[in-house]
Amino acid sequence: MALVELFLLISAVNAGLTAQPPNILFVLADDMGQWAAGTYGNSEIKTPNIDKLAKEGVKFDNAFCNTPVCSASRTSYLTGRLPSQHGVHDWIAGGNGCGQNPPIFYSREETTYTDVLAEHGYVCGISGKYHLGDQQQPQHSFSHWFVHQSGGGNYNNPPMVRDGQCVHPDGYISDIITTDAIEFISDTTKTGKPFYASVHFTAPHAPYTGSDGKADSMHPKEIVDQYSNCNFSFLPQEQMNRYANYTGGLTRECLGNRQCLLGYYAAVTAMDNNIGRLLSTLDQLNIAHETLVVFASDHGFNAGQHGLWGKGNAVYPLNMFDTSLKIPLIFRHLGVLESHVQQSNVQVIDIAPTLLDYVANLTFPKKINIAGRSFKDTILQKTNVQSPVYGEYGQTRSIRMNDTKLVTRLTGQTEVFDLSKDPKESKNAVNDPAYWAKRTVLENNMREWFSFVEDPMLSGWSLPVTGTGQLESIVYNRTGHTTKPLFNPVYNNHEITSS
Repeated sequence: MALVELFLLISAVNAGLTAQPPNILFVLADDMGQWAAGTYGNSEIKTPNIDKLAKEGVKFDNAFCNTPVCSASRTSYLTGRLPSQHGVHDWIAGGNGCGQNPPIFYSREETTYTDVLAEHGYVCGISGKYHLGDQQQPQHSFSHWFVHQSGGGNYNNPPMVRDGQCVHPDGYISDIITTDAIEFISDTTKTGKPFYASVHFTAPHAPYTGSDGKADSMHPKEIVDQYSNCNFSFLPQEQMNRYANYTGGLTRECLGNRQCLLGYYAAVTAMDNNIGRLLSTLDQLNIAHETLVVFASDHGFNAGQHGLWGKGNAVYPLNMFDTSLKIPLIFRHLGVLESHVQQSNVQVIDIAPTLLDYVANLTFPKKINIAGRSFKDTILQKTNVQSPVYGEYGQTRSIRMNDTKLVTRLTGQTEVFDLSKDPKESKNAVNDPAYWAKRTVLENNMREWFSFVEDPMLSGWSLPVTGTGQLESIVYNRTGHTTKPLFNPVYNNHEITSS
C-alpha cells in the first residue's frame, strides 16, 4: 500500500473517531471451529452471510483462543487477560443464578473493555450467552441485559434472563437473541449515541438433536433438510480418542452419528441466517458504514477430528489441538478497512485492546497488566506479524512459534508438533532429536512470558482444573471468603456435558 493511501486510512479512522466513534456489533458463536464456515474452506456448510462479511472485511486465517473452553475464553475476550490473571479457568458450573445459590460474580475485580467504552459514551447491550456467573444481574456496564441463564441447553423456548427475571420465551433461541439485539440497536441508534452490541449466540453448541435423537427435533426442519444429501466428507469421523473416556459423553454420543452432524451444520446455518438479519438492520438504519462488525467464536471445536467431539475438555488430560484453538475472526468496517486476508497470528487476549484502540484510541487503565496487544495497525497497514501464540487450560500450557507448537503439562505429558509437516497434529515429535533445540527455546519463552503475566494467586498451573466445570471464585477462596471446592473432579459419566 502506498504511503499516501496508508496515511488516508489512518487519518480516516483517527479523525473520524474524534467526532463520532463507530458503533460496534460484536457477534460471537459458541463451539464453532474455524473450519465451520464456507469462507474457511468448508464447501458443505451454508454460511452466506459470514462469507459476505469475510469478502467485505478482514478475515484472519491464524486467529486462536487462549483457552479452549467457554467461560475462561469469554472472560479473556472481555479483559485482554489470561485465566492465570483473571481467575476463570473453566466453564462456570456454579453460581449462575436462577436457582444456583448463592450467585457468583466471577469477574467482579476485573475491568472489561465494555467498562471503558461505557465511560466514553457508548451504550452497551448484550443479547445471548454470557456465562460468567450471576446472570440475573447486569455486569460490566451493560445497560441492556438479555442473557442465557447458564451456558447452553434446549434451543427451543430457552432459559433466559430479562430484567432480572428468569424466563422461557417462545421460539428458537438464535431467532430470539437476534430479535432482541435488533431492538437494542434500533432504539439506541435513535438516541444518537454510539452503541456496543454483543450478540452472543449459543449456536452451534450442543444439543444437536432432540430427545428422539433427531436433528430436526431440535433445529428448524427446513434448515436440517438443506443437508439431507450432504455426506459430510469434510468431517471424517476418526477412531475414538483413547482419552475421551475420561470426559463427558459428547464424543460417545456423536462420533459417527449423522444426526449430530446434521444438527451442528443446521445450528450454524440458522445462526448465519440471523447474522443476515443483523446486517440488514444496519443497512435499513443507514449505519452500516458507521459500524464496526466483528464475528468470532469463543473457541474452536472438534467434530470428528482427532476422534473427538468437543473442545479442550473433550479429553483428559486436556488438549490444545489446533482444532480446539483456532477460531473464525472477521473485522468489517465499510469504507475504512480494506478487504483482505490477514495471516498474522492474533489471540483472543488481543481483541479487547484492539477494539478500544480502534474505535477511539482508548486503552485500559495503566495499573492493569493486560496480556494482549492491539493489532489495529496490523489490519490498517495489512502487515504480517508472526507473534508467539500462548495457551493455557489449568495445568496444560502451550506455545506456538512459527510452525512449531509445544504443549506441556504439570503431569508430564509433553507434545511437540511440526505444523509445517504435520498440520493435523497426528505425530508427536517430542522424542525426535531434531526438535530438541526448538523445544528448549519454546520452553524458555513460555516460562518467561507466563512468569511476567500471571498472578501467582490465580495461576492455573497449580490448580486442579479438569474441564468438568468451575464451582467457585478463586479470588473468594484464596482470600478466605469460602472453603468450597473450586472445581469438579474428573469424571467418567455419560450424563454430564460441558459448556
